[in-house]
Amino acid sequence: MRQFTTIPELLISTRGSMKAVAERLGCDRATVRKYARDREAQSHAVVNGKLMAVFGKRGKHRHESEAV
Repeated sequence: MRQFTTIPELLISTRGSMKAVAERLGCDRATVRKYARDREAQSHAVVNGKLMAVFGKRGKHRHESEAV
């Protein structure tokens, strides 16, 4: 069974400790801070304890769409 959560929910469970959330997810505190306000999980999700992040338009494709 898959368990979905978000970083803001994990921050609540750790009483706001970004360090504890970062250790739990195996990522940097800066990453936790980056997604701390993403309550609707539009940019990230935590699935079974693993952080899944959404990357927007990057690189060549982004530049092509801006030129049009």
